[in-house]
Amino acid sequence: MKDFWSCVTNNEFTVCCTGQTVYLFDKDGIELGKFRDLIYAYHPMISPDGTQFIIKSTDGRLAVYSLETFSLIKKFRFSKVNGSQDDGFCFSTDGRYFINIERQVDALHCAISVYDTSDFTLTSQVLLNGDIMISHIEFDEASDKYYVLGFKRNKERVISHGFIGIFEDNQIKNAAKIQINEHNFLHSYKNLELMGFTEKAYKWSYLKDELDELKNLHLPLASLYRHYNDSSVL
Repeated sequence: MKDFWSCVTNNEFTVCCTGQTVYLFDKDGIELGKFRDLIYAYHPMISPDGTQFIIKSTDGRLAVYSLETFSLIKKFRFSKVNGSQDDGFCFSTDGRYFINIERQVDALHCAISVYDTSDFTLTSQVLLNGDIMISHIEFDEASDKYYVLGFKRNKERVISHGFIGIFEDNQIKNAAKIQINEHNFLHSYKNLELMGFTEKAYKWSYLKDELDELKNLHLPLASLYRHYNDSSVL
């Protein structure tokens, strides 16, 4: 196997990224495709219905591929802000929508954008003010809600605390405060989780000394929210 930054699987297919090249394998490890449509491509995700996979590059581009024809469906630039587009993303549970955290305007302003996966047109976009930054988003089937991880800046523009909240009706609701060291740990953990806990991703994480322990953890944002939701902070 190559020295991959990321590898994700749905037990039928595996998608791996080197940064410049995306590899598609079947469940037996046989290579089905190799794609070079993006540079700085580190973050893959397979759709819930197993018909598509998406690659997100750090320079503000998305590439969508078919798992039926093993070909590129669409490639587009979602932001002109370069070099900081490494925040999280997810699908809705039915696969109809793709939700992407984006840096818009500049690296200090983020947006939550929703795309229709039938053609990847933008259906909605919420631009947050510079005091609030979101780094990860997840959908929880049990509660039928989206949960976000982020942090808040104070009036001096210094990070004051982290939070986990619910993204609903185009706003963040009922956010629960967490300590900044907890946020930093969860942010790094979720980055590794998105990348499939590859050894190469670990080497560049400050959590690199905790490889074995982290692989055995299961920390969905929904469960963490229920743990921390005793204080509203937004």
